[in-house]
Amino acid sequence: MHSIDPILLGDNPLMGVDHLSQERARLRGIASANQIIELLELSYNMNVKGFVVSTHPQVKTLIEYMLNNTDLHKKISFYPILPYAYGYVRQMTEEGVVSTINNALAPANIQKKVKIMFSGGLSMLKKDVNGLLKTFIDVELLPFNNVNIRCVLLHDVLTDLALSLKLKNIFELFIEQINDKYNAIPGFVTKNFARLVRQLQEWDMDKHVIMAPFNEVGFQMNPSRKECECALRDCKSDVIAMSTLAAGYLKPKEAYKYIFSLPKMDSIVVGVSKKEHAKETFSLLNSLMKQRYE
Repeated sequence: MHSIDPILLGDNPLMGVDHLSQERARLRGIASANQIIELLELSYNMNVKGFVVSTHPQVKTLIEYMLNNTDLHKKISFYPILPYAYGYVRQMTEEGVVSTINNALAPANIQKKVKIMFSGGLSMLKKDVNGLLKTFIDVELLPFNNVNIRCVLLHDVLTDLALSLKLKNIFELFIEQINDKYNAIPGFVTKNFARLVRQLQEWDMDKHVIMAPFNEVGFQMNPSRKECECALRDCKSDVIAMSTLAAGYLKPKEAYKYIFSLPKMDSIVVGVSKKEHAKETFSLLNSLMKQRYE
């Protein structure tokens, strides 16, 4: 199986994302690059060596700050989720398509911009969906050129759309592109875990990474908690549990005890934005992990 980090720091609280309330997210705000670096340093020292990030516009600033001011890029692994779907829709609505493309290509030098735009332009002219997806991946991963990418995950919006339409070629292309061009582990975020596991097994693509909701109350576990737990027992992919607190409904101790009681659960991603919260959370997770393997 793949070597993925057992505990991952998620970026949602740091980027102002909230699963239930956009207003609550707005009030929380976006952390500065320096605050995120301090939290990553603390997390690394507490055995948390992976960072799950959306390809949010602030990630470029964060990585530049990291490269110029720390050696963290040599120590931690990035797990980017792409595309940044919600951001693209909002930006195209507010600023138009041209501005959105220019912003996305900002991290590239002139030669790379020309190469990507030429490749994408040919794909559009030929109505080549596969070529467009490859271009999309290349654009989204530009900011990560000088850091360690362990795993690249396809956003659940695209994963679940391709799953519902049984677009096998999308999964094949994504796996090939991430394996061959980026030498990283391909993965899929989904809110339809049981169905995705069955479909990937049918297609003989079931040895990658899946990130999906797992929590004691069944929040976002479609079609049901029971079916997701059954699928987990048969799953050959590495699985990362997300939404483990059910958007704040569960207390950490009870939530994480449930996660560590599950068979074949390889990893967990948690979001924290304060140092005190990080210390409490990662101490608890390390303790539960130690008990699991004793």
